[in-house]
Amino acid sequence: MRGYGSPMNPPTVLAPFDVEAVAAGPAQQLMVEGLVAGGGLERVAAIAAEHAGAPVEIFVPRPGTEGDDGTPAERYVAELVAGGDPQRPEEVHAVAPIVCAGELLGAVVMLDEGGPEASHFLRAAATASLTGIAMMNARDETARSLGASFITELMGRQDARVDDVLRRAGLLGRDLTDGLSALCAETAGEGLAALGATIEAHSPHAVMEILGGRLMALVPGPRETVRELATRLADDAAVGVSSHYRQAGDARTALEEARLLVEVGATGTAGQAFRLLFQVSEHQPDRLESFTAETIGPLLHHDAEHATELEKTLRAYVEHNCNMNVTARTTFTHRHTISNRLTRVRELTGLDPLDAEDRELLGLALKAHRVAELRRATSGT
Repeated sequence: MRGYGSPMNPPTVLAPFDVEAVAAGPAQQLMVEGLVAGGGLERVAAIAAEHAGAPVEIFVPRPGTEGDDGTPAERYVAELVAGGDPQRPEEVHAVAPIVCAGELLGAVVMLDEGGPEASHFLRAAATASLTGIAMMNARDETARSLGASFITELMGRQDARVDDVLRRAGLLGRDLTDGLSALCAETAGEGLAALGATIEAHSPHAVMEILGGRLMALVPGPRETVRELATRLADDAAVGVSSHYRQAGDARTALEEARLLVEVGATGTAGQAFRLLFQVSEHQPDRLESFTAETIGPLLHHDAEHATELEKTLRAYVEHNCNMNVTARTTFTHRHTISNRLTRVRELTGLDPLDAEDRELLGLALKAHRVAELRRATSGT
């Protein structure tokens, strides 16, 4: 979170100022009016710069960030807020801390030598920044509350219209006109809150909600944004990332796709296959059902009629790279039983699990069946 101002050696560190000494000043009044008008900290910085006679920036680091991608001045303030004792950059000429209840939240920084009264205006900007931070915190809290209901409603609707989704997102201060991706993350214990903090720090415009024991998020912008975010979360959670959707009306589809990928635990090439099958199931569900019926339909029917485990055995065999011994161990079944079941699969489907091309088709059919099952569970049909 930052604000800038630009009018035409250790730093001077300014102590928190006496509110009564400056509160009546016209500059601080202009700063507050700028905040109320929606100008943000950028407007506060611009007014401070105009009166101080030097460029001014306001930095309020978000939790979980260290300002690594920012300017030297921004990194300096981030380290101060984190409790460090960094060496000040040469560009920083004066600093007015932004303090609330004894906690350092950020700082107003002057980047050149200002006029004789510059210190007063930096202090005024620091106090005005507290008002701006309070306004932004209130806005973010409202956005989180509305965002939760937004995702809940999206997941429960089959007919989300583009204009309605854009309108609802706009109320949250989120712009989905450039497209979106969805992310679903699952972890044990109290880790979901920490995941949410990471998402907010990396993608402050994301809309999040904890739903069914998972963290669901809509992330605006290009797919690279959500990929970077997923990489950050991968060490602490199982993460599913949807395809990129250009239309806001596809937000629900994106959320379902991300949830599917977490449920099946698919990554890499398998994840790409599941994404493709999900798209088919979304736009041509009958085609997916027909494909499943024509390939492994007899196998599924046999399992249902005779309480056998042919599908489970075939799935394990494919997932363990056709290794009979590993398949036997993971299914708690004798190796000869595995061989007999695979023979039965060939007899029922006409596809031989021992043949590479037939096995590839059987594996795709198993994935298609899994996608269809999850879609039916989601829709309640």
